[in-house]
Amino acid sequence: QPWRSKIAVRTMHYEESSQATKWQLSSQAELNSLRERSNRRAREVLSTCGDNFESVPADAGGGDVKMEDVSKEGGDSQKNMTNNPCEVYGFAETRGDPPKATDLGDDIIDSQQLMQESDPNYGPNRTSKTRGNHPLLTPGDESAFVTFYCSKIPSLIAICRRSAKVAATACLLFRRFYLSNSVMMHDPKTMLAAAAFLATKVEDCSVTVRCLEKGTKEMSAPVLMNDILDAEVKFIKGIDFDLLVFSPYKTVLACTEDLRTFLKSDKGRGLITFSGQDGEDRQLAGEDLRPIHDAAMEICDDVIVSDIPLLFAPGEVGLAALMIANECVSGSGDEASSSVDIMGYVRSRFQGTVDAASVDAVTCRVSKLSEMIRELKEGKYGCGNYKVDMDTLKGLNKKLKKCRAWGSPDKNESKKKKKKRKTEDS
Repeated sequence: QPWRSKIAVRTMHYEESSQATKWQLSSQAELNSLRERSNRRAREVLSTCGDNFESVPADAGGGDVKMEDVSKEGGDSQKNMTNNPCEVYGFAETRGDPPKATDLGDDIIDSQQLMQESDPNYGPNRTSKTRGNHPLLTPGDESAFVTFYCSKIPSLIAICRRSAKVAATACLLFRRFYLSNSVMMHDPKTMLAAAAFLATKVEDCSVTVRCLEKGTKEMSAPVLMNDILDAEVKFIKGIDFDLLVFSPYKTVLACTEDLRTFLKSDKGRGLITFSGQDGEDRQLAGEDLRPIHDAAMEICDDVIVSDIPLLFAPGEVGLAALMIANECVSGSGDEASSSVDIMGYVRSRFQGTVDAASVDAVTCRVSKLSEMIRELKEGKYGCGNYKVDMDTLKGLNKKLKKCRAWGSPDKNESKKKKKKRKTEDS
């Protein structure tokens, strides 16, 4: 067609994308700062407002912390938000000037903790008197809720029979939203469903909103269709209408395919060793790298629900996952296993095409990232797949119910009236 020749097709590189230039944070300190600011905005509103917001009564109970119990009134939350001035903040308008990132990422792993109530600059810590003078969530409390709900996204995506790539997109979008917004103002359960719904469209494998509603019911955490649709509009605004997401799964697949070719070349033949008596003489077969590939994919399943995608590029995450997977497979004792020098592959692969300083910078960051990924099984860096303290979440859930701006205040009252009527009838 004549018109085809006039269209310039150009592939976007990651470095040019908004994920690299806007959403990839420079350090843990910057991530903590963003969470503290969003929490502070919510605390200032809830500590000064009167009865402009509807909330759950102060005597609302707690209960075991499950998807359905952390936000029992989630089905009505977004409906109530339309009647409340719970403003949705975009990331760009609240971030400010980001600090400059170092080339080697020396400060990206920062031990700085989130601000505590004991800090002299903490600000208000209780709701207004007209709202019951209840304790407000701290930045650490909110981070615990975001971690908990983000870890549930892959389960919802799996129920809808969509791939892990969709789950990675939904998790990252969900965490982006709560960089500039608070769980005290916006129900995380409803926003979770909105993130999943939006991610299926972004990855071109959309599901019906009815399917998502059914999925939340299967998880015993029902979110109504209308609430998902209403939340989606607010959710998109909270992420600056920016839907571009890169995930580490594609990096793992691409690197594995490239390794299959490179390790057969003269340049890369010495980078792989095989277990067993005939290992030195054997050639690389097509399935030799499958155990490493599969193990790396499982590692990425933990990474996508953590804070790491906000701090590192998906290419770095993919390489680090392959490094750890290679160590696990080679140390398994399986006679058919193989071991690959991943860092040697990176250096040899780009020798002569990229300057040595850039390669050293990448290998340094990937090495530090691999240390972080190993600690995910300890529940660090916001990974909610391991060691979640449910007793602590139960207490935070009670605290949230008394200070949140969303939720139906009449639900518990209606239950009490029904019980009273049953008692009177009997």
